[in-house]
Order: sequence, then C-alpha cells, then structure tokens
Amino acid sequence: MNDRSVMTAETVGSAARFDPQLRIPRQPRLRRGLVVSAEPDQVVVTGPPKKQLFRGRSATEMLPGLLALLDGERTHDQLAAELGLPEEVVFKALSLLWTCGVVEEGPPRGADRAAAPDVDDRLADYLSRVGSATEVNPSWEEAATRLHTAEIEVFGDPVLAGLVRDELAGSLPVTLGTGHQVSERATLVIWADADAAGQDTVPGAGAYAAAHALAAHCWDKGVPLLRLSVRGRRAALGPLVDPRSTPCLDCLTADDETDDRTAGTGDHALAAALFARDVFAAVSRTIPTPLPMRWRLVDLETLGQRDTSAATRPGCPRCSFAAGPVAERAAPATRFEASVAMPPKEFADLKAHQMHYKPSNLALQRLSRTWPVAPAVALPPPDHARLDGSGRSDADHGMGHDAARTGPETLSLLLSVTAGIKNDAPDKVARWTASGGNIGSVTAYAVVRDVPGISPGVYGYVAPGHRLARLSSRADAVPGDRPFSIVLTGDFPKVARKYSAFALRIVLLDSGCAQATAREAAHVLGLGFALRPRWDDDVIAAALGIDPDLEPVTAVIDLGGAA
Repeated sequence: MNDRSVMTAETVGSAARFDPQLRIPRQPRLRRGLVVSAEPDQVVVTGPPKKQLFRGRSATEMLPGLLALLDGERTHDQLAAELGLPEEVVFKALSLLWTCGVVEEGPPRGADRAAAPDVDDRLADYLSRVGSATEVNPSWEEAATRLHTAEIEVFGDPVLAGLVRDELAGSLPVTLGTGHQVSERATLVIWADADAAGQDTVPGAGAYAAAHALAAHCWDKGVPLLRLSVRGRRAALGPLVDPRSTPCLDCLTADDETDDRTAGTGDHALAAALFARDVFAAVSRTIPTPLPMRWRLVDLETLGQRDTSAATRPGCPRCSFAAGPVAERAAPATRFEASVAMPPKEFADLKAHQMHYKPSNLALQRLSRTWPVAPAVALPPPDHARLDGSGRSDADHGMGHDAARTGPETLSLLLSVTAGIKNDAPDKVARWTASGGNIGSVTAYAVVRDVPGISPGVYGYVAPGHRLARLSSRADAVPGDRPFSIVLTGDFPKVARKYSAFALRIVLLDSGCAQATAREAAHVLGLGFALRPRWDDDVIAAALGIDPDLEPVTAVIDLGGAA
C-alpha cells in the first residue's frame, strides 16, 4: 500500500486535539452493519463506504479488545481504564477509527432518546453504516430524525410525481400536492416536470405556468423547491431553489438543455429512482450530493452524468439587485464562481475536511518547482527585521539608500515574504503568506534589470532553498523599466490534486494574499511598487517557459525606485 494513502492514529489523533472539526465521539460505539475480522497480521472492517485495513502490532493487539467495548456507554477514560492503557493512546485509536468510518457517537440520552424515531432496522443499519461518507450526523439517530421530521410535497406531472413518492416511501413522509398551494408544514417541495406521456419533448404553456406559480409561491414563503425534469432521454435532478442561498428558478433553468429523443420504457421510473437518491441524501445528510449549489444531469440511455450549476442573471426582478433589462446569461466569471461555490454552513461536509490530513494531501505542501538543471544563484539571507517598522537595519548602513532599496538584500526579502517558507517542521510547513490548504500554490519569478550583484535576466524562485534558478539572460523578454519585476504564477495542477475544479479559486486567492504581502513589504521599505493591471499572457509565458493553461500568470509587479 502506498504510504501516502495511509492514515495513522498518530497523525489524526494529534490533529483532533486542536481541530474542532474533527469531532471524535465522546461515548463511541461500533457502527451498525459492519463486519470486523481479526486476522493474524491485520484487522479488517467491511461495511463502511470504503473497506478498512488496520495493520501493525498496535492494531492486532489492541483493536479487538477496544472494539469489543464500544457500546456507546463508555467514555474515553473508562475505556482506557478497562484496557489498562493511557487515555492518550485510546484517544488516538478512536480518532483513527472515527476517521475511517468505524465508530460513531453513542445513542441519544434523556429527552433526546425518547424523541428518537422508531425506524426499520434495515434503514437504521444503512444510516449508521454509510454515515461516515459525510460525518454530518454524530449518530445514525440524528439522520433518522432528519428524515422523520421532514415534510415533502410533490407537485407536477402526476405519473412522475407518483413514481417519486413511491421511491421515497418508507424513508421520508411524502404527499402529493394539488394546484400550487403548499401546506404550512412543508419543509421541501418537489416539482416533477416531464414530457406529456413521455413523448412530447416540448412542454406546454400550462406546465410552465404551473411551475412558475409554484416556484413564486415557494420563494415568497421561503420554502425550498427541488425540480426533477425529464426531457426526452435526459433527466435533470435539480436545481434546488432556496431564497436564502440560490438564484430563482427562472435563472437556474435559463440554460436548460433540450433533447429530441423519445423517452424509452422505464426512463421516468429510472429518473425518479436517481432523483430519490439525491433527495434522501439532501435531507438525511448521510451520503454526498451536489445539492444545493449544483445538480446532476443524467443521460437515461447511457447513464452518463455530469454536475451543472447556474447563476443569477443581471436584471432578474426576483433575485438580482442589478437594474435594467434581464440579461440572457450571467457573465462567465459569475458562472464559474457559481460552479465552485461553497454550500451554506448547514450543508458543510465534515468528511471533506478530514481530507486535509490525508498523507497525500499533506505531502503537497512540500512540493515546489526547483528547476534542477538551471544554474543556481544564491540570495542573501532575508533580513526580516527590516519589516518591523523601526527603520533601516544594519544591512542598510554603509550603502546609498537607493542601492539598499534595489539591492539583492531587498529582492531576497521580498521573495521570502511573498512566496517563501518561514519554517519547515516535520509536521507542517509554515509560510510567510496565507495559502489555501497550506499547499503554497504561488510560484514567484524575478525579472532582474538593474540589481547590483545579480546579472540581468529571468529567474525562478526556489522557495525551499531560498535561492534563484537562472532561466534566461533575456531581461527584456518581460517589458519594463523598473530595476526588477516579480511575476506570480499559480501551480494549478498541484492544487487540483486536492481541490479539483475549486483549485482555480484557491490559486487566485493565494495570489491575492501574496500581492498584498508584497505591497505592504514594499511600503515599509519605501520601495516603488506598481501592480500591472494587464499584461500579455503569451509574452510572459514564453519568457518564463511555462504553459499558461497549467500555470496561469496571476500578477506582474514592478519594483524599485522611490515609492
């Protein structure tokens, strides 16, 4: 097994002591529906979303006894006392078991226990067994309560609405609504929108009017509305419309796709089953779903699917603050922001947060461009005392003030605080500037034109060694007349390993932090600072030897001379 995929009790236990989002059960119990096998060299747990293997002497000697005591009644200190082990050891073991989806919080107590719903054993087993997929619910009873207290009403096409109701029956209270009047107790409204008899791919005016009236009623009442649309052989399992966090239905469906195929036998039943899965996930919060910010588009013939999203159209009278006529579409940047937007706090996923401590993700913070075949150029040690605001340091004495400003000492200091490493400890890399996920997406380049002691040219900044790598002698490849320029780029592939499509936002946010740091440092040093508002990506990329699609240029900063 690749060591970078192995979570250790030491790593998770240490993190759980200070990270409030690692919610280790106080009175842990084994999740329902799991199968635990103690083998000579490992303990195997089958049943969580991912099969778990626990290896090593600690696992084979301690885990069987610990697992046998996890009944949801014993606290950490009680478990430690019965096992004859230090509580710290038990805490780390429980932290790892919780991260791996093996344990959950014990049953509710007192009034909460009395209020817990009575559910079918098979549903209880499922809620407990897969609950670690999100870790939203401390115990399966909390997920069952979410399901029990929901009130769902389904409107729209009677056949499709009936199929949705039948799929959800047994796990969620569902009723069929009439007209567009929603009951006061409804917590979620579903609009089932389908081709007439599964044949006509163009919905009638009556269906549009009914959907619009229902959506307007729900928006005004603050009741979330979730749409299921089947057009030809394409199903849209959303969007979710909620005035607290999303655009209105008209904006969300402005880019609806058409399909000229004829619905096949069973397509509507398949769409209803897939849709019911996402409804169950959104209400119970036990399994992941793209809702509420995105939704799935499914080809019912090939079962191919993709997530999609939409944004408020400027000028929309219901959900936009912009005046003027309604725009046909939101701008590309706005649509991108909508596609990677974080969900509201109540839809936060604790399991995603655990990925910060996955060894392969922790390893990303130590990856950096080094240009191993480029000639190395040493930089003076950065004198960070120059930034304490007390005036010039000893490094400035004995030379002209302008020379101090534009010398290698100043370039070294600026690169250090903008994109450098403050300290590299065994468990964490500390940076001078904030970085999303502590990955360090910013790569800095120096274009030197007139810095005493450093030959003119283009250099890459090697952050781990705090040195320069000479890439080219063509300082004129990046136009400019200041003594030197710092070009910032974003290591998109590195960040995408952890954050996928969200990586571009991380790259841009990191660059913003680095630019702010460079600006403040230049101000303290009395150094001229000019942030270019625009540049030629192709010219800069050619000068740096990069692919701008993989390593986008995010800032060009001209430095030197008087502030």
